Amino acid sequence: MPYQTGKFPHDRICNILGSMINNEIYHVAVMPPAGASAGLLSQVAAIVAQPDYQIRLQLAGRLPKIIGHFKDESVANTAAHTLKELKLAAFVIAESDLRHRVSSEIITCSITFEGDSAIFISQDGKTIILKASDIFMIMTGRRTTVLQKASVERSTMKVNVPATLLTGGIPIMKRVISKGRESEKTTQQFIRLYRKASDSPTVEIRQFDLDYSFLGDKMGPTATSNIIETVAELRRFFAWAYFDDSLMNGFIAETNSISGIDIGEQSCLLLVRYYQTVANESL
Repeated sequence: MPYQTGKFPHDRICNILGSMINNEIYHVAVMPPAGASAGLLSQVAAIVAQPDYQIRLQLAGRLPKIIGHFKDESVANTAAHTLKELKLAAFVIAESDLRHRVSSEIITCSITFEGDSAIFISQDGKTIILKASDIFMIMTGRRTTVLQKASVERSTMKVNVPATLLTGGIPIMKRVISKGRESEKTTQQFIRLYRKASDSPTVEIRQFDLDYSFLGDKMGPTATSNIIETVAELRRFFAWAYFDDSLMNGFIAETNSISGIDIGEQSCLLLVRYYQTVANESL
């Protein structure tokens, strides 16, 4: 059958887009309330069609949790609205958003405060200038990353079995050279600055990548004390921004091998969406 120029690509694209839309999953997320009663938990479970025991486990801690899953966006929005009537901070997030790769506009190596401006500069010279009102949220947390080192050779001694047999059992050793790559885990604090309408950070600061000389007399002897003081300086400058340090304890950025979703980035995204929801409802 001859290829029909123009028609097939259009039909193909429509089919692909339709398949993508139909396969989208819409999740309902909630910030765990303080001291939720058994009655409230049962109501939540009924709204999102999940077992009571599962909701009881999920609605704990300081991070927003995904508690419901729907194929229809309107049904998900209805569930979130009903949860809000129970005075819960609920919102809907699509599966595709959880899989979207997040990257900051700039990874900062130096900071300068000049009057009413904060200037952030990256290692390659990219610059972002922000006013105090530009940042909607400051997030700080701790991340564990794996650094791959260059290929290394290792030398070990092993028993040479054939030679040992020939000597009647006297052990004869041989040297074995193996090659491989070494990895090293590093845990460091990060700071992310978000604008209100964005899920991706405008600025990201990493504990071991920042020049702390901008702190002046407040600069301490360790990166740990300096990153803490950096957070304080940013909070003073962006005084109207939301601040969240929920990810400072037990936060490890990793990818779920089954879903392919980066768990750490999911936590960041849910936190940002939660504060966006809170801000929108307060208007």
